[in-house]
Amino acid sequence: MGVFSRRVGLLAVLSAGLLAAPAVAQTQAPVRGGTLSIGVESDFEGFDPVKAGVYSNSTVTAASLFYETLMRLDDKGGLLPALALSMTPNEDGSIWVAKLRAGVKFHDGSPFTAQSVADHFNRLLDPNNRFAGRAYVAIEKVEVGDELTAVFKMRGPNAALPRTLAQPSVFSLIISVKALQEKGADYNRNPVGTGPFVFKEWRAADRLIAERNPNYWDKDRPYLDRVIVRPLPDSDARYASLVKGDVQVIWEDRAENIVKAKKDKNLITLHWVGSGALVVPLNTQREPLNDKRVRQAISMGLNRKGNAAILSQGLRPVYDDPYGPASGIACADTGALPYDPERAKKLLADYGKPVKLVQTVTATPRGRENAQVFQADMKKIGIDVEIKPVDQTQLVKETLSRDFLVSGWRIIDLADVDPQMFANFHSKSPINFSGYNNAEVDRLLLIGRTSLDENKRKAAYCDLIKILNDDVVWLWTGSNIDFAITRSNVRGIPALRGGAVQVEAAWLAK
Repeated sequence: MGVFSRRVGLLAVLSAGLLAAPAVAQTQAPVRGGTLSIGVESDFEGFDPVKAGVYSNSTVTAASLFYETLMRLDDKGGLLPALALSMTPNEDGSIWVAKLRAGVKFHDGSPFTAQSVADHFNRLLDPNNRFAGRAYVAIEKVEVGDELTAVFKMRGPNAALPRTLAQPSVFSLIISVKALQEKGADYNRNPVGTGPFVFKEWRAADRLIAERNPNYWDKDRPYLDRVIVRPLPDSDARYASLVKGDVQVIWEDRAENIVKAKKDKNLITLHWVGSGALVVPLNTQREPLNDKRVRQAISMGLNRKGNAAILSQGLRPVYDDPYGPASGIACADTGALPYDPERAKKLLADYGKPVKLVQTVTATPRGRENAQVFQADMKKIGIDVEIKPVDQTQLVKETLSRDFLVSGWRIIDLADVDPQMFANFHSKSPINFSGYNNAEVDRLLLIGRTSLDENKRKAAYCDLIKILNDDVVWLWTGSNIDFAITRSNVRGIPALRGGAVQVEAAWLAK
């Protein structure tokens, strides 16, 4: 149990303490009061995780105002207490015991207890609710030990649980099931949590308004009186709003704007290099992509690294796996196919039929640019590509329902690679929207999920990536680096894990 003990030993002794330090160094004490406006990429899926199914980074930004996780991560990936003071495993990691913080209340005044934790997670795990996100974790059920003790029973040994639950996501952000039962269908637009801010208003496609929670368990926070989150799908318009001062923070991924921001003395650029990747998923269940020759031709015909260098102006290097440097997984051989247009043409000739594809992308400058580059590269090897721009909500809906041939997607940054890899590539996962089915991949994913030996886990993920790259299930087109740009007086925003802008500790300097 040596590796496992070293990995989780700290968890057993965690106690109440400071929250994550801000990414920008503070030179003065935090200032209370004020309104912070955040510009995000898309409107929100809603705040009932069962109905939403998936949270975009825009929704996680909003949901994190109202909901919280059991543990938190600091900017270096260390675990910190939040709603739970500690999470402690049994001998083999098949059971985890969470000791909860006393005195926490939901926004409606109801007490936060172990029953609240059990109700939240068991609702998501109930197969009758058809919650796609249950593929992200290997929890069998959550039981109540006592009022402030929640017991997580796993499907097998699992070393990743505390870190998985520490990062805000559609699964880990805890809602009030009691309030949901009382509000019924209205809850999706009227969230109730334990978080630093209380929901006030949501005007669809315009803005969401939250106000300071006067009864928040951390009496020193939040510092802000109000937060407004505004969906601004056009990245140039979003950046212009920041420059004008209409918003004080934006999530950004357009290289031109990031480069400009770095030269503007009135702006501060934040970034986080995480796991995950920008990807082009292929639907392996539909012709012509159900033929491996076609998929390999696409891979060898797409100049991934050259295109990324131009489109991202060097901001996003391309790796041959979705693990990222922060994961600690470095594979000597990823099995990545080379850029080789001539070999791609030979594979298509061997396939012997014309290949026409439709690529679904977000109707944003970034989406169109990436699609046009893909279209141009495919034309060089004899593949016709029709570009289908849709809004992000529609893209998510069509992709998750496998109503696509080629899509645009992003494996979000998570503290451990297990949830995303298992969810996206295990044959039984409801989020395996490429329809990929490979028994050896399933076996390797189970090792990654259940093994307590970190070396075995890393070896399994390296063997896994060689298979995925050879079968060309997804194309890795950019590293997962999240950027936010703020006005120069914004302080206290932590690492942008998962692309979420979290403002529990944010404040506005005078």
